[in-house]
Amino acid sequence: MRERDLEDEAGTAMRLVPTDPWQARATALRVRAAARRAGDPAAESAAERVLGLAGRESHSVRSAARHLRRAVAVADGAGLAVHAARARMTLALVRADQGDIHEAVRLGEAAAAHLEGLEAARLRHQLAVVAQRQGLLEAALRQYGGALTVFRREGDLLWEAKLLNNRGVLQAYRGRPDAAEADLVRAEQLYRQLEQDLAVADVRWNRGFAAGRAGRIVTALTHLDAAEEHYTAHHLSPAMIMMDRCDVLLSAGLHDEARDVAAAAVAELSRRRMTADLAEARLLLAAAALACGDLESARHAARLAGRSFDQQARPGWAAVAHYTLLRTDWADGQRGPAVLRAALAAAAELRTAGWAAPAADATLIAARCALAAGRTAQATELLRQAGRARSGGPAAQRVSAWHAEALLRIAAGDRGGAQAALRAGLRALDEHRLTLGATELRVRAAEHGLDLVATALSLAVADGSARDMLTWAERGRAAAQQLRPARPPTDPRLAAEIAELRAVAAEREQALAEGRDARRQSQRQTQLERSIRERVRRTRPERSLAHAAGTGPAALTTHLAGRVLIELISVAGTLHAVVLAGGRLSRHELGPVEQINAEVRALRFALHRMAVRDLPVRSGAKRLDRMLFGPLRARIGDADLVIVPSGRLHGVPWRMLPGCQDRAVAIAPSAAAWLRAVAAVPAGDRTVLVAGPGLPGAADEIGSLSASYPGTPALTGPDAAVTRVLRAIDGAGRVHIAAHGTFRADNPQFSAIRLGDGPLTAYDLETLRRPPGLVVLSACDSGLSTVHRGDEVMGFAAALLAMGARSVIATVAPVRDGATLEVMLHLHEQLRAGRGPAAALAAAQDAAAVDDPAAAAFVCYGAG
Repeated sequence: MRERDLEDEAGTAMRLVPTDPWQARATALRVRAAARRAGDPAAESAAERVLGLAGRESHSVRSAARHLRRAVAVADGAGLAVHAARARMTLALVRADQGDIHEAVRLGEAAAAHLEGLEAARLRHQLAVVAQRQGLLEAALRQYGGALTVFRREGDLLWEAKLLNNRGVLQAYRGRPDAAEADLVRAEQLYRQLEQDLAVADVRWNRGFAAGRAGRIVTALTHLDAAEEHYTAHHLSPAMIMMDRCDVLLSAGLHDEARDVAAAAVAELSRRRMTADLAEARLLLAAAALACGDLESARHAARLAGRSFDQQARPGWAAVAHYTLLRTDWADGQRGPAVLRAALAAAAELRTAGWAAPAADATLIAARCALAAGRTAQATELLRQAGRARSGGPAAQRVSAWHAEALLRIAAGDRGGAQAALRAGLRALDEHRLTLGATELRVRAAEHGLDLVATALSLAVADGSARDMLTWAERGRAAAQQLRPARPPTDPRLAAEIAELRAVAAEREQALAEGRDARRQSQRQTQLERSIRERVRRTRPERSLAHAAGTGPAALTTHLAGRVLIELISVAGTLHAVVLAGGRLSRHELGPVEQINAEVRALRFALHRMAVRDLPVRSGAKRLDRMLFGPLRARIGDADLVIVPSGRLHGVPWRMLPGCQDRAVAIAPSAAAWLRAVAAVPAGDRTVLVAGPGLPGAADEIGSLSASYPGTPALTGPDAAVTRVLRAIDGAGRVHIAAHGTFRADNPQFSAIRLGDGPLTAYDLETLRRPPGLVVLSACDSGLSTVHRGDEVMGFAAALLAMGARSVIATVAPVRDGATLEVMLHLHEQLRAGRGPAAALAAAQDAAAVDDPAAAAFVCYGAG
């Protein structure tokens, strides 16, 4: 083969790299062997360069560097300056991947002397990528602009697509979501035109990253899933996609999951010795650990990342590591001069490097430190700087900026203006929540507004305003309950996975019951749950979203009809109660949250002991009762109660407290959620009775209830299959399910009740077209919820209320199998007599023994 032919064949292999790196490698190996036999150094160098690029495309950076050094050496040895420059240009990028930025810059500068025209523009693009790696975003942006002009003039579509793909990521880092999307959409169009499927997947990946940075969580997850599916199908490592998924999960408030993903990415990148990316993954791990409250792990990971960035001469990224350490100190309660200095330095570093959102947050931290130190003038100027980001950017950035504006107005003595700024910040959060379809994402989104609400509640406490406390507590809590969850998409794969999950869960339980190894079923169950969770997260909200009615005292009083509302609110470590009785609001300080939490833990433990050993626990219940109701007795009298708990109080067995005996008590996630439930149009009058498998006494319970409801068929055994039960309860007036319940603290949306063919989960409930009016769940822990920051609740009972059920009666503790029959018979007797669910439950509990754990475990949620 002639020398020119060999070099042309190497060029053909080069064009294959983006679409088929394995075929490109095979062709390059053949060309290299032929070039060596023919003594053709130009073709040999070109073939080595192809092997280097193919290695980089396959994430084998050590192999890539080895081939590219050989390409440089062969060309230098033969005096082929242009060939050597081309190889140096590519090697510069790989050395940047390996974290040696100094060498990357040196290689680029050495190549520049020998490249002209289009190749010089390609080098300029590569140097922009290196600058981007350093975190020097503004310098990189200028380099990209110059190279793009040449690519467009010369009609080089491939390199134009590469540049737009990289610049789109840069724009996302700069906090310019519209510019990022414009670049990435155009890059995807060009790659599709060039039929480069792998490059299209890479752009989808970057669009996911950019959407996540902009707070568009559903869009981000959709793009990232598409990219990861392509990588997995082509046996490529998804480690880098995992990093961006971690970033999105963090922004969505899914901190524990983000930490797991970041740890997996660190392990994978460490194994592959991808030093530059490993440093970024460690930084993400630090951010995730910080979000989980593990400050020591966050410091350790951030310091490792910072040292790596310093060694790699990446000052922009080092600035982000310094910022993460600053956030850790802030979370640790440090507010002194050292933190103020660190915040000012971090803000300056971040602004210089082009990191807009972290710079604004560091400025806000500095301002709050200055306020704490009494340095009002400095704080005022810093707050003005931080507040400039309130009109654009991701939701978290806008919320933070409005918080800065509120603090600025507080410092100026403008309380009304401060409240207006706080309301504007929560409106920005509401707009963001409206883009999220999955309940899980909407619940977690509340975390962005916690500082706003905390500031507003502190103002209300200082002013002694019960009305403001109620208003701000309601604005901040259980906001996800104010929107009906979007129904999961009619996705055949989702339906198939949910059906398989039921079958696998049933197989696993059977294997465990028989003493067999259930690891295979457990692994598959975990895989299915992850896939279902991610598919549902991609659900977009329905357009007709129902907001809760206003929660002013007048509207609440009308529907309370003689009942008393108690809203429990935690402010700066102290529990307060706002009481609405007889149309009048009052505020009461109850005591330290930690002391009350300790009593709640003790009472729940005692209730568990009661369930197995019949031990009385009156003293613990009395202590908690004195803490919660002692300061309120004169206000609440003997009226029935509607209680909105906070934090651990969501898990209280209220019947055990003396102050809740001899009266009906309804528990609600928020006053707005209660008002929506009580004002809801009643469902139909059908009664549905269901017995699940493996629960001694369930069949007797349902059989006994059937006798009380003539003509009502009971779904038992194989008839109690999930799809049949869902059809039956859709729009029913009254539903009673006696079945084993499982509360999943790790993922409350998989909390379930066990039916004939497997678990009925909270995800299944979200497929209902019309929720039932009253649901009674006589299963262990069926009323438990995970309570996220901001008093956002997730669990089986919470899902029913969010769907629009008026009332749910469920348990907050284990009950012995078969122990609930008498309580349930009394309950339904009262319901048939026309009493409301809360009053009927109270009467059934009154009929039981004082220390009956089966009676004490039940709580009425919702309208009552």
